[in-house]
Amino acid sequence: MSNDQIMGLNLPTGIPFVYELDENFKPVVSMKFLGDEETVKAAIAAVAAQGKAK
Repeated sequence: MSNDQIMGLNLPTGIPFVYELDENFKPVVSMKFLGDEETVKAAIAAVAAQGKAK
């Protein structure tokens, strides 16, 4: 993953990921959060707004 890709990630803090793995322990689902959709969306928006002028 490049530095630009890392900077483009918007991961909400305090909301765990759920990993579903196959029999070889390879992920079969990516970026699934444990929480209701509205809470996750609000957390993503809050992280995106960090550092912006008010």
